[in-house]
Amino acid sequence: MAQLSPKQRKEIEELSTQLSERRSRLTLFYSPLPTLGAFATSTGQNLWNSVRWLAAHPATLFFFVPILLFYSLLKVTGLAEFQVNELEMWIEYIVWWVGLGILSSIGFGSGMHSGLLFLFPHMLKVCLAAEKCNSLDFDVRVDTWWRSDGFHCSNNDAGSGSSGLFRGLKSSASAPEAAVVAFVPILLKVLPTATLWGAGTAIGEIPPYILSYQAAKAGEKNSEFEAALLHLDNKKSGAGSFQGDSDKSPFVSAVDVMKDWMLRFIQSHGFWGILLLAAYPNAAFDLCGICCGHFLMPFWEFFGATLIGKGIIKVSGQAAFFVALFRHDSRERILAILENILPTKVPYLPQSMTNGQTLAQFVHLKINSSIQEFQAGVARRAAARTAQNTLSASHGKANNSSGLFGAFRDKLFGGFKGSTAKAPRNSKIVFSLKTFFIPTKMPSLWNMLVLLMIVSFVKGVIEQIAQAHVAEEDSRRVTAKIDDLLLLQNNCVPVEKTQ
Repeated sequence: MAQLSPKQRKEIEELSTQLSERRSRLTLFYSPLPTLGAFATSTGQNLWNSVRWLAAHPATLFFFVPILLFYSLLKVTGLAEFQVNELEMWIEYIVWWVGLGILSSIGFGSGMHSGLLFLFPHMLKVCLAAEKCNSLDFDVRVDTWWRSDGFHCSNNDAGSGSSGLFRGLKSSASAPEAAVVAFVPILLKVLPTATLWGAGTAIGEIPPYILSYQAAKAGEKNSEFEAALLHLDNKKSGAGSFQGDSDKSPFVSAVDVMKDWMLRFIQSHGFWGILLLAAYPNAAFDLCGICCGHFLMPFWEFFGATLIGKGIIKVSGQAAFFVALFRHDSRERILAILENILPTKVPYLPQSMTNGQTLAQFVHLKINSSIQEFQAGVARRAAARTAQNTLSASHGKANNSSGLFGAFRDKLFGGFKGSTAKAPRNSKIVFSLKTFFIPTKMPSLWNMLVLLMIVSFVKGVIEQIAQAHVAEEDSRRVTAKIDDLLLLQNNCVPVEKTQ
């Protein structure tokens, strides 16, 4: 670029601006077909490159392939069946929660809210099961993947009238006081799951760091970091302090202030700054990874601070908060304190909105009713799963739905496969399709919110992958244009003007 004339540099800048504007319109709403095409191309190329890399890696040939062969031998022969099943359950458990943590933080602000969708409901299930079983003698690893069964109580509690399974819609308040499980044991019960999820969120912060680190080593610029740094420099020098900022909304201005503070904090404190910024729910932590990569911070310094902050400190605080909220005794104490603190009347709030109760009483009843509805949903899903397994056994087939595709198959085709009944096959399939795709009741507000979160996450992932793929193509196009202009300028080879 330095060897180009001012006119040629302006031409390159105009081309870069034009390509950048075109990429910004590469979304599923504005241009769905080009976006899906770029996403499919990028995904196919990355998968093919990954397969080739894995196939040629020594660890695959000398470690993973022998382990897979040994595992297949054990599965076929049935040797060490209990140990193999335990290993499978541990792998499922670890991969599930670490994967959900990665999905929560990966991408530039487009992560799925897997904590809200999976981790916090898991903590609620553990608290409810502890109150149902009057102990913690149940395996939390079963709450993973496609499983809808509840937590199984130990045999010692099987005589309590619940068949030893966390299915009943039993009020938490009816649990005998002498058998109430304390707060700390429940917290220790959910901490391993929370730690795995937190470790996954730390792993999900690696891509922004890696991309920024590689760009910094190659002498390239990161647009988001450069914009943040320019804003910080303008504020230090006083330029632009009163220009443009007044047009921003208060929320955008607050985000800019937080980003400026984060940049200064990281530059000043390094490892301990990253640790502190990762130790609380920080929606702008992506910028931390970008900054650390731009400053060429060593990987283990960045990842170590992120792992300790997100995987230990932050999730421990979140687990303590939600266990206190979901556990009946501690929740009642907290809500009783709120009832004493909050005013009995709120100005401009009509009594009809709170059903004639105080605001604290209304919130108290609403939280308890929501938890009971959640418990009822868990009970319905467990009962449906048990009924499905019973129906499958009554038709003389083994329960082969111990996998994601098997569960989908059984959900889609019901219990008709392998049945001795001579009913028309097509009518059964049509009926199963109706029961799978057509809901029997209107979805709840929570289910709609979950669906919107998942759709938003998938949309963001597709658009980011497509835009990154097109950005690589645009970068090669700009580089080729610069080379052509340099050749023309040096009169080396007559080259036709590229479009």
